[in-house]
Amino acid sequence: MAYYFKIKETFITIYRWTTALSITFITGSIALIFVVISFGKLRNLCVTFIIKPSSRSILWVNGFRGYYPPLDKFPKHQVLYTFNHNAEQDLFLLTALGLQNTKFLLSEKTWIYIPLVISALATGTFYIPQKKHARRRLKFFKKTTKFLQKTNYSIAASSEGVHEHFHGIAPFNRGIYRMALEANLPIVPLFINVPKESDNRTFGIELLDEISTKDWQVYNLDKHIEHVRTIFVNRFNELNPNCKTT
Repeated sequence: MAYYFKIKETFITIYRWTTALSITFITGSIALIFVVISFGKLRNLCVTFIIKPSSRSILWVNGFRGYYPPLDKFPKHQVLYTFNHNAEQDLFLLTALGLQNTKFLLSEKTWIYIPLVISALATGTFYIPQKKHARRRLKFFKKTTKFLQKTNYSIAASSEGVHEHFHGIAPFNRGIYRMALEANLPIVPLFINVPKESDNRTFGIELLDEISTKDWQVYNLDKHIEHVRTIFVNRFNELNPNCKTT
C-alpha cells in the first residue's frame, strides 16, 4: 500500500510540473514575442494581462489557492522587494502579483528550466550567479546597482537565496542589501505564507511595512539585515505557533 501511494505521489508531482512548465512555455512565448516586437514597451502590459493570469492559472490547475495584496497597495516609487523562499510555488505566487516596473532576480541554477527562462526573458528577469562564482557574482551586483541608480525600476529578490527548503526562515544573504544601500532603495518585505499542513493548499503573500535605508551604513549592514530577518521570523512565528523558527 505504501508503495502504491509513493507511485501515485510521483505521478502527481510529474503532472503538476509538466502542467506548470507547459503553461509557462506557451504564455511566456506569447509575452516574449510582444516584448520583442515592441522593443520592451509592452512589457508591463504583458506582465499584467499574460504573466499574471498565467501564474494564477498554474496554481489553480495544480490545486493551489493563493491570496495577494491589492496591487494599488504597493509603492509607486523604486524599492527592493525581498521575500522568504521555501516552496516551489513561490515563483508563481510572486509573478501572480503583476508588479509593474519590477525586475526579479533568479538564480542561474534555474537555467535548466527552458520554459521558465522564456517567461523570465519576457518579464526582464536578471539571472544572478551562484555563490561559488564569487567574481561573477560581485560583478553582477555592481552592474545591477548601476542599473538601479540610472532607472526607476524596482527589484525583487529572495533574501535567503538558494538553499534547502524547510518550514522556517533561512539565514539572509548580504548581496541584495548592499545593493539596496548603494542604490538608496527602501526595503519592502513580502512575506510568503506556506502552511506546513500537507492538506492545506492555500498560500499567500503579505505586504509588510516599508523599511527605510537612509540611515544605514555599510559597517553595520549585518545588524540591519538581522533586523529585517527578525521581521520575517516574527511573522512566521505568529502564523505558525506550533512550529516556531529562530
